[in-house]
Amino acid sequence: MPEISREDAIWLAGLLEGEGTFDLHRKKYPRVRVGMSDRDVVGRAATLMGAQVRLSLKPYPNAAMFHAEVSGTKAVAVMEAVLQHMGARRSAKIATVLGWARLATDASGAPGRRSRGPRPRPCRPDPPRKGLPQLV
Repeated sequence: MPEISREDAIWLAGLLEGEGTFDLHRKKYPRVRVGMSDRDVVGRAATLMGAQVRLSLKPYPNAAMFHAEVSGTKAVAVMEAVLQHMGARRSAKIATVLGWARLATDASGAPGRRSRGPRPRPCRPDPPRKGLPQLV
């Protein structure tokens, strides 16, 4: 994400508060998305986030929809830039996504990469053995 001014961060926060989505793509990659029918607004958001604008067309009477999306480290940077300007509900969602992203960070520090270490085994009592006294 390119460096943005405080005013641009506030503008982006206002847009994302109403039209944005903060989530974990495939349950591990932090992602920020915005979509609406105003190409110029989505274009400015895409420039601020370091994204591209995509177009999706639906049959009449639906309007053309423009989308911008970032994931991974770019999404983390966007979330951290707008967090202080968001409302309570969106701030909580961003904090949740950032928390999961930090849990999923690998040793290289890249968010969204989970280490594949050994999984803990469930704790089960050993079955009784024949010929041995049972403890009660």
